[in-house]
Amino acid sequence: MNLPVQIFTGATVLDTVLVWPSAAAFLIGAIVNASGHQKIRAGFVRLGFPFWWCWVTAALELLTAVLLVTAGIRYIGVALGTCIMLTAIAAIVRIRNYRELPSPVVFLLLLALASVSGHA
Repeated sequence: MNLPVQIFTGATVLDTVLVWPSAAAFLIGAIVNASGHQKIRAGFVRLGFPFWWCWVTAALELLTAVLLVTAGIRYIGVALGTCIMLTAIAAIVRIRNYRELPSPVVFLLLLALASVSGHA
């Protein structure tokens, strides 16, 4: 069966190690945000977003995860994920709640690693 898209398997083990953890992190982030738990919604409100923005973010993070593991268009996933994380960092810095910075910074670092592997 030929799928219309090809899943990224990595030309080398290093490529795989650089891409899949980033995709997994965005998938986990999507699941957490999609849960819509009261603490999650309150966190978005505290950052200046509407309470329902957690579901928009979840959809964008899920799309990022899928794009990261799709051969040939991973760069779109890297760009989308970078936009999401830079927005999160800007919102956190705006309210000066710096203890929330580690998560989006780690996600951004994972994206940077995914972007340096071959065959984006």
